[in-house]
Amino acid sequence: MNDGAAGYPIGGSLEFSKAIERRYLDLGGELQYKARVARILVDANKAVGVRLEDGSEHRADFVVAAGDGHAAIFDLLEGKYADDTIRGYYEKLTPFPPLVFVALGINRSFDDLPVLISSLHVEFGRPLQLADRMLNGIGLHVFNQDPGLAPSGRTMVVCMFPTDYSWWKSLHQDAQRYHAVKEEIADKLIEAIERRFPGIGAQIEMRDVATPLTFERFTGNWKGSFEGWMTTPHTWMLNMKKNLPGLGNFWMCGQWVEPGGGLPPAALSGRNVVQFICAQDRKSFVTTVP
Repeated sequence: MNDGAAGYPIGGSLEFSKAIERRYLDLGGELQYKARVARILVDANKAVGVRLEDGSEHRADFVVAAGDGHAAIFDLLEGKYADDTIRGYYEKLTPFPPLVFVALGINRSFDDLPVLISSLHVEFGRPLQLADRMLNGIGLHVFNQDPGLAPSGRTMVVCMFPTDYSWWKSLHQDAQRYHAVKEEIADKLIEAIERRFPGIGAQIEMRDVATPLTFERFTGNWKGSFEGWMTTPHTWMLNMKKNLPGLGNFWMCGQWVEPGGGLPPAALSGRNVVQFICAQDRKSFVTTVP
């Protein structure tokens, strides 16, 4: 960022996604929200559309799966087009560990802090233990740089830390205990911030705690992972295919075919898939600046 080679979208990842949405709609695309896919329709080993959970079917010349890779391959396609290489990815590669993500909306500004601060450390009064992980403190991201996340005079503060999916999955079987642990995490975080900024507890107007189960519920991501495959010496520069063996007119894009994850690589993989489709359809890939 200091060299001008990177940036931050004001409004965060939502605005990043909405910009893509606006461009897609301007080009004549259509969107249907709250429409979870139940099955990818296949005829003669070619993807021909999707069936939604409400039973409606939508036919298409090409199907592009931009969501969870594991669900697309092993649920929506029932694993019928997964060879040893594809199965090996999900059996041997390591996904990013899921997160506990806490967001606080605070009725105050932090003018005494730098404009961009992503790891303001605060200490817990007593260690917080979740599964086999013991936390003595945590880093805060104070969004001074983004006025789009909170009303004037207020600030969004978030923290996140890796956790164990299976532990939360087991805990979720006891809904009361699950929600109690979420509240305990928020309480301990607020206590820690209070020691750094006395009186801030009374200024907190919003609190939200997301667990791996939250990520899974909203995104369908396998094991609640937030960024797909972790970058390792084995996965670095690993060129994963964007289609499946034996299945025509089907493509995948996003973090499950781009090790390292993140929004920009996911968007770039979508662009690459469109280039593949254009080549298959014998059309020129043409871009314009909106």
